[in-house]
Amino acid sequence: MCKNLKVLNRSKNGILIYCKHNNMYQLLYNNLNFNFTEVEFESFHNYLHNIEVDYWEEEYKYSIYDKRIPIPTIQSNLLILLNKQEVEELAALIKLRPKKYDLLSLCDIEYKLYPN
Repeated sequence: MCKNLKVLNRSKNGILIYCKHNNMYQLLYNNLNFNFTEVEFESFHNYLHNIEVDYWEEEYKYSIYDKRIPIPTIQSNLLILLNKQEVEELAALIKLRPKKYDLLSLCDIEYKLYPN
């Protein structure tokens, strides 16, 4: 591992890394990969901690999608949809005072193994 990279936090579905060399944050969550400058990271952090989850779940309660909480992006044709648990996990992941998590058991890891 590069000595400039520092793991700031982990969760079951993600990891937050900081690169000292570039002053950049990298957030990997499920199949999403975000690269943030310090200002962008602070903005995303504030957005996630101020999002009204209950409002969005009520607003889209008749939606055909299970995930009803929108996270807008700068790209006009891309909207990230999350459910309540994912928003909570993502908010905890980007909190710079990490929550202590229990170690994962083998059953908690959802990984498809493809034998060659």
